[in-house]
Amino acid sequence: MLPPLSRGKKVRTMAVRRRFWLSFAKAALCGIAATLVCFSSSARHVWAEEADLDGLEEQAVRAAVEAVAPCVVRIETTGGMERAGEVLLGAGPTTGLVVGADGWIVSSAFNFLRQPASILVTLADGKRVAAQIVARDRSRMLVLLKAAVQQPLPVPEVAPPGEMFVGQWTIAVGRSMDAAQPNVSVGVLSARNRIWGKAVQTDAKVSPSNYGGPLVDIRGRVMGVLVPLSPDAIAELAGAEWYDSGIGFAVPLADILQRLERLQSGKDIFPGLLGISFKDGDIYSSLPPIAAVSPRSPASDAGLKAGDQIVAVNGKPVSTQIQLKHALGPLDAGEKVQLSVTRGTEKVDAVATLAEKLIPYEHPFIGLLPMRGGTAADGTAVRYVYPDSGAAAAGLKVGDRVLQLDGKPMPQADALRLTISARQPGDTVELQVDRSGQKVGLKV
Repeated sequence: MLPPLSRGKKVRTMAVRRRFWLSFAKAALCGIAATLVCFSSSARHVWAEEADLDGLEEQAVRAAVEAVAPCVVRIETTGGMERAGEVLLGAGPTTGLVVGADGWIVSSAFNFLRQPASILVTLADGKRVAAQIVARDRSRMLVLLKAAVQQPLPVPEVAPPGEMFVGQWTIAVGRSMDAAQPNVSVGVLSARNRIWGKAVQTDAKVSPSNYGGPLVDIRGRVMGVLVPLSPDAIAELAGAEWYDSGIGFAVPLADILQRLERLQSGKDIFPGLLGISFKDGDIYSSLPPIAAVSPRSPASDAGLKAGDQIVAVNGKPVSTQIQLKHALGPLDAGEKVQLSVTRGTEKVDAVATLAEKLIPYEHPFIGLLPMRGGTAADGTAVRYVYPDSGAAAAGLKVGDRVLQLDGKPMPQADALRLTISARQPGDTVELQVDRSGQKVGLKV
């Protein structure tokens, strides 16, 4: 055990300790100060870099808008409807994009719901010229205008579809608020091949203020034309309820230019219809067999039948309804589509020309009721003839047996029904009937 310290020793020890802690505190403060100086310098450097980056980004956006601005026009309409259904239509200025130097302008069909009596276009240089609607793309909800220009207009650079990728900058441009200055909204490309392969998606604000204007990349190249669209409906108003929500669509300009010549000729473009249906079910699950084929539809003309299993469209395999919709969605009426189907153990290839509309089925009526059953030897027996029908006018009688229809044997009632159902009202058919052992020919 150490002896206790004297009073003098205690005083000296306390002084030493005080000097030690003062030195330690001084060193610590110097270290903290040095650290703060270093941190402050580093922070200033980071903040400076961020400020430089913000400035560069702003310059890039401004340059992109300036590159496309000469091709963006303001459109004013007068006259026409006040409402579309229950929707009150606005009459404010809208936006268009020049796609042809001699006055061809594309805009959103939403902007022309009013069926205006007159259209005035304000060009980027402030000149105002008259324009008229030439044609509509009713699949992508676009309108093609022809403006009466005296000098060639600038046309934009097209962004190649292969250079569009999710996450890249997108800039939505309109010219509806101020004719002299475009309105701009910045975002990113959030998805491709939307609306069944017809559009790209952006989270930039898209609304009536820029419908019909371009969606451009950071280089000022036009990716597409802004339009309201919906995956569940085809109409000028479909999708407009999503405006400024972060869900906006643009039809790729490359796709529009592929169809421009047809629109310039005054021909409207319609979605291509095949004429098949499936039973209700999960559209993301395996593609079911065809449940029904509409009579006199492209599918029917191509020889497709209920029960067929579609396995490929234009050479690309499909296994779900979603894939089938994406394969058929971008196709227009009048286009041919190659289909591969399995029918039992057989593989069948067919070519269908897609239709603008499907003719509503009208059941052909010949005017007789057949006996059920029957064999190939005795034909289809007639048990009733409707008065004032084609069969009655042709002289068909109860007890007659229909042996042939247009030269084809009719052994049973089902065969007769199927053959007649493929005809159109107003067609004339030739029947061969057995009447008390004699063969009689009738035209019905």
